[in-house]
Amino acid sequence: MADDLGDKTEEPTERRRKETREKGNVARSQDLNAAGVLLAAAAAMRFLGPGVVETLQTLLKTYLTPRDWSDLSGPMVSEIFWDIAGSLAAGTLPFMIAMAAAALALNLVQVGFFATTEPLVPKFSRLNPLEGIKRIFSIAGLMKLAVSIGKIAIVTTIAVWFTSVELGHLLATVNYDTAVFFADLGSSMVTLAFQLAAALVILALLDYGFQLWKFNKDIMMTKQEVRDEMKNMEGDPLIRQRRRDAHRKLATAQQMRQVQDADVVVTNPTELAVAIKYDAETMNAPVVVAKGAGHLAARIRQIAAEHGVPIVEKKPLAQVLYKNVKPGMPIPAELYETVAEILAYVYRLSGKAREMR
Repeated sequence: MADDLGDKTEEPTERRRKETREKGNVARSQDLNAAGVLLAAAAAMRFLGPGVVETLQTLLKTYLTPRDWSDLSGPMVSEIFWDIAGSLAAGTLPFMIAMAAAALALNLVQVGFFATTEPLVPKFSRLNPLEGIKRIFSIAGLMKLAVSIGKIAIVTTIAVWFTSVELGHLLATVNYDTAVFFADLGSSMVTLAFQLAAALVILALLDYGFQLWKFNKDIMMTKQEVRDEMKNMEGDPLIRQRRRDAHRKLATAQQMRQVQDADVVVTNPTELAVAIKYDAETMNAPVVVAKGAGHLAARIRQIAAEHGVPIVEKKPLAQVLYKNVKPGMPIPAELYETVAEILAYVYRLSGKAREMR
């Protein structure tokens, strides 16, 4: 039994997941972010690369063409600097936006949106060399090492294969126009980037699956942890019972105060007691103001006797009212006639003249 309580066999509760998330512990693959950024960069190069090349060519032609620099001045240098900076920014900004958007989107897909400062808190336990060695030789460390070796092997294989295929074509274009050569070279580099990014995305997805599995495994709970958490969330059972008892006593005391103003108490004759009140000006129907069984029934009868409230023995009616009507609720319509007869009898005894609506 002790072993069962110590084994993490229970699914984590929502509270455990929330607390873990607030501490910054989430299932996330950094490799997936890197692969996605590389893929976004390759796509940006494919669609935006020609424009960037054209911008760079224009800059080179403008500022490397021989010209008379004798009239060069401070304002002219500033103008040239901002012209170059603006052109470079216009060319590189789309690349930066594409990569930033890819990184943000992949983070949102993996962990959603949340912010926490918990990971920024310094933890001196991380400086312990023994703990570092344990992390290196842990399952996660070995998995990370295997993934890294796999990435290097795959990237190297793709690069070597692609170079062997494209090398002949690139060598053939050496004698072509410079613009043609660099265009072919750029196109080949973009194709290689796409192939590398695709391979890294596949590896990163496998890594993310492992990270998700390990994260869920790490936050599993023991049976005792689940019980302790439920106790903390709902409170100690003894305290809850005391609270319920206090509420019950308060409600009972309030009912007992209502008995002294009741019009009649219907009994079983000793097991049950139900106090009924009716005011034709404020009520549509008679209302049960208190009810009880056993010692509560005896207490209701005692209070009724002390305050001159008539007590009528009506076993079937007392049973129905006690079972179906809560204090503060009107009696059911099907009992109007029976209760009206009792109230009329009581009013005749007390000399009152009241009518039920």
